[in-house]
Amino acid sequence: MIEVREIDLETANSYLKQEGLNESEAQLKFNRLNSELYNSVKLKGATTSIKGPIFEKFMPIYGGKTTWLGAFDGNKFAGIHWHSITHTGSDEISGSKDVFDGNLFADNVENARALHEEFDRRIKDKYIVNYAFSFPEDNFDLDYRKSLGYKVWATSEIKNINTNKKEPLYFLKRLSGLAPKVTTEDELKKIKIALLKKQLEELGAWI
Repeated sequence: MIEVREIDLETANSYLKQEGLNESEAQLKFNRLNSELYNSVKLKGATTSIKGPIFEKFMPIYGGKTTWLGAFDGNKFAGIHWHSITHTGSDEISGSKDVFDGNLFADNVENARALHEEFDRRIKDKYIVNYAFSFPEDNFDLDYRKSLGYKVWATSEIKNINTNKKEPLYFLKRLSGLAPKVTTEDELKKIKIALLKKQLEELGAWI
């Protein structure tokens, strides 16, 4: 039976080393997600375009509460997963939170799903939107992410760190039962644009 429990960054780092990565290679894996969270993102809409670091709010320096989970199969360290919870950036639902998750590395799909189940249990009824990335070199690909309920809402080009070739970076999200009830995709887009605009105003980015 797979046991999943909270771990610290140093322990998470030891899993990658256990898998044969040296210190610099392990840091490259972890920095991959962090650098994208700090990047500026441009969203083009029919009437409004938004540009800014819309995900940096998930970093601890901006108030994100981060958690590492570890999967253990008996005495074997079998996988890791990271997530961060922070504010939505909306005055109307200021008590609600958004989640970003990633840094999923596991020995197999069974262990990956055990990590996700514990992650899901911890965030149940505590978030509006759960964001994530699907990197081209991820251990578990886009199809796996879609099987968990994530949907692609944007893409960009990025270098696969394993092949050095440009491939799609997928921006993923899934909505919780706390998300605003909408009847059309256009209504959902308008709500998300309003939330993103508010976030960018708080960050001092431009619209």
